[in-house]
Amino acid sequence: MIYRILILVPLALLVLGVLFFALRPASTAGPQERTFDVAVEESGMIPAEISVGEGDLVTLRMVSESPVGIHVHGYDLEEEIEPDEPGTLSFEANTTGRFEIEDHENGEELGTLVVEPR
Repeated sequence: MIYRILILVPLALLVLGVLFFALRPASTAGPQERTFDVAVEESGMIPAEISVGEGDLVTLRMVSESPVGIHVHGYDLEEEIEPDEPGTLSFEANTTGRFEIEDHENGEELGTLVVEPR
């Protein structure tokens, strides 16, 4: 009886250890490439908020119904978009926080970029 317990306990611990490593969630701690399709309309930006992690490589592919100058505060990025010419902004999200994305011509807020710390 005692030999049975001495064999079953380590075997059970081994099985639990294997299950722990096999079933744990995949780590997403490292930087990722993130691409977002963004539509600029009179009422703002769709999606209105873009969330990424610190260190991510971000690409915003933007279209608009009318000419607009996009400015991302905190990163000092600008891109002019024409109705027939989509624009692209690519950058490394190396500064954390909430950053306004605005129409550079009239200063209206279109949306927000959120960069979460890792």
